[in-house]
Amino acid sequence: MVFKDMREFMDLLIKKGELKVCKKEVDRKIEIAEVTDKASKLEGPAILFENVKGSTTPVVTGLFGTLDRGALALGSTKRDGFRIMGRGLENPLPCKTVSDGPCKE
Repeated sequence: MVFKDMREFMDLLIKKGELKVCKKEVDRKIEIAEVTDKASKLEGPAILFENVKGSTTPVVTGLFGTLDRGALALGSTKRDGFRIMGRGLENPLPCKTVSDGPCKE
């Protein structure tokens, strides 16, 4: 499966129970790192922090924090995911600078 953008991937992760939404206010200097570290060590879900203290921008962590989620992002299996990533590293796509678009929102 190819995703049109990160939001589409995140929506699928939410449906699969692989992305949890935290609405509680969190401190970006301590709490985000602490919660992310714990979730990562337990191979837990990715986390979307919607209410970051001192910021209007939400933060998402751990989207590719497990082999399963990484493979899902690539539209492959865990085994084929390594091959796909290797090909990408050998033949990287050039960066594209844009003046406007969803990435600027």
